[in-house]
Amino acid sequence: MSAPKPRPTPDESPAVTARVARREQRRNRSREEILEGARRVLLRSGISATTLDSVAKEIGVSKAALYYYFPSKDALLFELVYGALDAHAQAVHGATGKARNGGDALRAIVRETVHAFAPRIDDFRLAFLHGQVASPGSVHWDEQQFQRIRPLNDLCFADAAKMLAEERKKRPGRARVEPRLMAFLAYLAAVGMLTMKGMVESVDDPLAYSDEQLIEGFARVFEAAAGP
Repeated sequence: MSAPKPRPTPDESPAVTARVARREQRRNRSREEILEGARRVLLRSGISATTLDSVAKEIGVSKAALYYYFPSKDALLFELVYGALDAHAQAVHGATGKARNGGDALRAIVRETVHAFAPRIDDFRLAFLHGQVASPGSVHWDEQQFQRIRPLNDLCFADAAKMLAEERKKRPGRARVEPRLMAFLAYLAAVGMLTMKGMVESVDDPLAYSDEQLIEGFARVFEAAAGP
């Protein structure tokens, strides 16, 4: 007679697993609702006026409830910025990984950076500009937060830099710019374009060139610089 099979422990039961999954889903939903509420307050009122009290009032919860997810205003603002930068870095990484050569990878950096933020210019302002206009000392990020941000640079630039470096072994690029710097310059070009786009659109005076014309112009400049 075979020994009876051991009964599943409480932690292994399907009912417990389902409850844990539902609890995690609720937690993620609540976290996203807080971030979206903080985003609305920040874009409407600026960094100085964005407090945990104002965010709690925006979404209709207690300040204590916010502390369960975010221990401080700085932690909340960081997650907003990180989310925008992470989504952008993933898109750039996916595109540069498919590039045919270094010049094509530089084109991908420009294209994906613009495409990530041009339809959501408020997210661009949140990620790149709000910290510049904040009162000195009103935003604090610690080393652990910077350690989360820095790997996003590799996602954006590593593939292009590697391709350009391999090509330089065969022949120097026309611009003779260090590969990682070249990738960063392509990124800065796109950021500068988005800054100008946001500035003129806020006063209802759009640029004379379309996004695609500007992307193509930058891409050709960088492809030429990377070429022999």
